[in-house]
Amino acid sequence: MTGTPWVAVTNSYDFPVDEAVIAKTLRGKAEYRLIELPHKALAPEEEDDLIARIKGAEALFVRPGIISRRVIHSLPDLRIIAVHGAGVDQVDVAAASEAGVVVTNVPGGNANAVAELALALLLALLRRIPQSSWMVQRERKWDEARWMGSELRGKTIGVVGCGYVGRRVIALADAFGMSVWAHDPYLSAEAVESLGAVPRGFQELLASSDVVTTHVPLTPQTHHLIGEEQLAQMRQGALLVNTSRGAVIDVLALYEALASGHLAGAALDVMEQEPPPPDHPLFSLPNVIVTPHAGGSTYEVLATLARVACEDIVRVLEGQRPLHPVNPVILT
Repeated sequence: MTGTPWVAVTNSYDFPVDEAVIAKTLRGKAEYRLIELPHKALAPEEEDDLIARIKGAEALFVRPGIISRRVIHSLPDLRIIAVHGAGVDQVDVAAASEAGVVVTNVPGGNANAVAELALALLLALLRRIPQSSWMVQRERKWDEARWMGSELRGKTIGVVGCGYVGRRVIALADAFGMSVWAHDPYLSAEAVESLGAVPRGFQELLASSDVVTTHVPLTPQTHHLIGEEQLAQMRQGALLVNTSRGAVIDVLALYEALASGHLAGAALDVMEQEPPPPDHPLFSLPNVIVTPHAGGSTYEVLATLARVACEDIVRVLEGQRPLHPVNPVILT
């Protein structure tokens, strides 16, 4: 390639980027173009259109969009795919490695925001905030006794996954006066203790926690990590919060656990199908809160993710090693 390299930046109304930060970070290093792209798997003709629009780009900054093997192998000038966030399941990383394209992410960039939302959802469940607000604003009723709730202090929270988000949840839960248990198969008991949590086996954590909150990536091992069997193991009247990936929870099994009264409530920021169908059975339950994958939707997160992703793009374009490669084997 000759001339100034350019970066294709995917975005949409639902998945915005901090364009000011992108422009500042790339200034003098590369040009960029915003590419409107829906966050879904593309039909072949839609892939043809995408390939035509980003042909010649040396870098792809991915906010929304499913980047398939066909797209990657149709872009011979591509050198880096920088994902706007920690999870990279929207990119075919194996295909990128085959093509010699490095994939980067921003580990921990949205950790505080996601952790804060997890605690906010938990508070909303315990204090029945959505229901009581609806009653006052829409029904014009004021009935304090009807909306008795519970406090976080003194409850036992089971944190599944002690990555960046899980660690921040542990710290916040401790500040609320909760007893914090945690499980992470990749950490020793000593490492979990150093985070301020009590290490517990997965089954013990499920059976003894007042609240279970999940903070794991979506992998073949974590797909439906919590299904019918695991939900049955949870304490009667427990709560479940998921701000990781929708497919970590078997939502149909969750519906049955909630409808039967075994679980007292659930709050989900992610769903296996996004957006879920309007007639999804969970929507019929009064003890469920669903938010639209908003965990990382803060101005602070957008700025951080844009800056860190673009800094790695600049490093690669200048022949340097990126700080956050997902497939580092191609750099050796």
